[in-house]
Amino acid sequence: MNIETDRVTIPLWVIWVIVLVAITAGLGCWYYKLDATDVKLLGLVGGVVSGLVIYICTFVTILRPLQELERFKRMGVRNLLANRHDKAYYKKLLTDVQRTVDVMGASCTRFIDDFLDLQSDDKILVDALRKHQRLRVRLLVPTVNFMTPEATLRAHGLTNKIAALQAEFGLRIDLRRFQAAPQHSFVVADDDMVAGPIFEGDASRHAPAVHVSTLTEYAAKYRDHFETVWNAARAS
Repeated sequence: MNIETDRVTIPLWVIWVIVLVAITAGLGCWYYKLDATDVKLLGLVGGVVSGLVIYICTFVTILRPLQELERFKRMGVRNLLANRHDKAYYKKLLTDVQRTVDVMGASCTRFIDDFLDLQSDDKILVDALRKHQRLRVRLLVPTVNFMTPEATLRAHGLTNKIAALQAEFGLRIDLRRFQAAPQHSFVVADDDMVAGPIFEGDASRHAPAVHVSTLTEYAAKYRDHFETVWNAARAS
């Protein structure tokens, strides 16, 4: 180690803490030198010193969680969901969608019932398709022989619902089926993606999910997978 030439990078938070400690120490020394009869000034300085001590302790305590949160933000992680079947959460993502909605799942029936039901008063994605003429919705589901009995039951009448949507929107809404068991469930809405695993049985209902920016490498893997499967799948 060469003291004359080597450089040491000091994090900004360290400098901030040092400055605060120095100010607190200076005010503390001044406090003990104040005239004991000057009650107002003693109260003011003592209060400032106490506040600074509490702030420094709190800042140091929450520093690591804040750093972790910032790291996830830089990675494009926007939220972690305990349950990927959260209609209200998806509704917020789809409110302002204008370009692309890509969905891959075990049957996509929940998604269609929640957001693409022409008979529903709360058909947010139908309204978006009517408002934005360039918006395109693509749905990827497995063929019936790769669906679970529960998913097969939910998917009854799916083709008719898609046909009704296509009667109004044409190929701006499309459904394709792939020959494999579903492993992933995800929704891409413009610059947002919510993705999670598909477990066997009822456990999949409460599977977790991660909400990330589509600009991340994590999301890019899902997008590439979707395009690969979509191009190999057959139209419903």
